[in-house]
Amino acid sequence: MLNKCLGVLTAILLLLPLTGCWDRHELNDRLFEFGSGVDRLKDGEIMLTGQFLIPTNSKEGGGGAEKSYLIETGVGKTVSDCLFDMQLKLSRRITRTHRHNIYFGEKMAIAGISDLMDSVTRDPDSRLKSDMWVVKGGTALEFMEISYPLEKLPVIALSKLRNIIGKKTGNSLLELLIEEHVEGSGLTLPAVEILYDPKQRKKTIHVYGRAVLNRKQQLAGYYDSMESAYRLWVTGQTNRVPVTVPLPDGRGTFSVDVRQTKCKVRTKFERDRVEIEVDMKGGAVVLESIPAIDLRNINQLNKFEAELNRHVETAILNVIKKAQQQFKVDVFQFGKAFSRQHPSEWTDLDSGWEQAFSDAKITVNSHVKIRRIGLQGPPPNKP
Repeated sequence: MLNKCLGVLTAILLLLPLTGCWDRHELNDRLFEFGSGVDRLKDGEIMLTGQFLIPTNSKEGGGGAEKSYLIETGVGKTVSDCLFDMQLKLSRRITRTHRHNIYFGEKMAIAGISDLMDSVTRDPDSRLKSDMWVVKGGTALEFMEISYPLEKLPVIALSKLRNIIGKKTGNSLLELLIEEHVEGSGLTLPAVEILYDPKQRKKTIHVYGRAVLNRKQQLAGYYDSMESAYRLWVTGQTNRVPVTVPLPDGRGTFSVDVRQTKCKVRTKFERDRVEIEVDMKGGAVVLESIPAIDLRNINQLNKFEAELNRHVETAILNVIKKAQQQFKVDVFQFGKAFSRQHPSEWTDLDSGWEQAFSDAKITVNSHVKIRRIGLQGPPPNKP
């Protein structure tokens, strides 16, 4: 009898969690934020922008005449002040657990985002997988006000673009926090810009490349999309890179898709100077040649391959030199390689790695092989 009573009591206790939501903030009391933006104002204050889903329009397509989202702002000295100011304008409680993207206006990025990172990481409602972006030459508010016809919420567009261009781009807050602790490594964030189409008389979004941050998490400069692709090749964060190579004497160009990309970094420390040797490898597929050239000719193929490797060596060396001379930041994880290959010397160089990297001797060697030249015989457009 006792066992039977205990069984009934246990069953009743198990049913209690199923009686409904114990949180008094029901869905009808919440307003879901899918994107945030932070801009620095002239007086030193900051402006927080939020993009929210309008519940009544949540089932409508992105191409409808009526917007399915609203944008609201808040101003203050801190993010908390801004959020409070924004909440005073909204009848529903702001919920940030579904936030996809965080945008920093260029002026905000130049001033530094370290204080903003502190507020984001302390907020229990923050989503660590939120992607972070820098708006090149513009403000977060201006960028978030641009409508995007293919998506119900414009902020979703960049999340999908990230999947298209490759997830290994170091976007999310979590990835940024991990990268921050890599030996001697500088941080980068994806950069977007606003383009104006005079023919259609409208603005549109465009992924520019990467924004480079120094150790104080201040904007140091930008890499364009091609420079960013080369950087990913060096850091081992991509497995394919599109390359267009100009032929000597302006005779034309040819385009290849370099696949199975690999990079090996060797470091030395001689005469109080760091030396870094970078070896690039990959297999190339020829996509296009202008003018048309029959690459079944082994001599022509060897010339193409040699020109491709010269181009890759020069391009990657220029990307690294840009970081050395302009940014003064190591965004290639060379510090990580040096610390593992020379742990005793790293102890002395750790605090001054930026200067050691800027003064380092760089050598780039490319060993890309052309694996495929096409499926047909002579090129169809050969005269």
